[in-house]
Amino acid sequence: MSSSESCERVLPDNGREETRWVMLTLVLVLLTGVFGLLWRQQAAPAAPPHTGLNTQDSRLLTELAIAGEEIRFMTPDGKPWPTPAQLTGAGVPPFDRAGLRWQQPEAACYATTEPTTGAAFALWLAPEGGLFYHPDGKPPHHCHDLAHWTRMDKSR
Repeated sequence: MSSSESCERVLPDNGREETRWVMLTLVLVLLTGVFGLLWRQQAAPAAPPHTGLNTQDSRLLTELAIAGEEIRFMTPDGKPWPTPAQLTGAGVPPFDRAGLRWQQPEAACYATTEPTTGAAFALWLAPEGGLFYHPDGKPPHHCHDLAHWTRMDKSR
């Protein structure tokens, strides 16, 4: 070799370049995965309100829903709604359960407080009514005050 010939420099094959490319590819794949997960996240659906009730409150809720259908069946169009005393006398659960003190703030509305849990329940049989729950145990003064209560039956 003469001095006029150019020397070509040969880098040693130690794997540095390949390692950099592999690491860059891994970082790119991980970042793509993270952005994909963040982009696809959705808010968890709210749990149905009845899933948070204990056994006693859940039982009262079920009995009250069934009682609403029985009261509608017992009250043909034009007849007055039965009083809680009449429902207790007829043996309609949960009106016949000892320990529950029923109130009737309006003609088509029944309310009580479960004594062991302190939760309040209201059954409003008017066309815009429904089955309502409130954890603080204060029955409503009239059934148009149920805006801050949790509606427990299916929405209409």
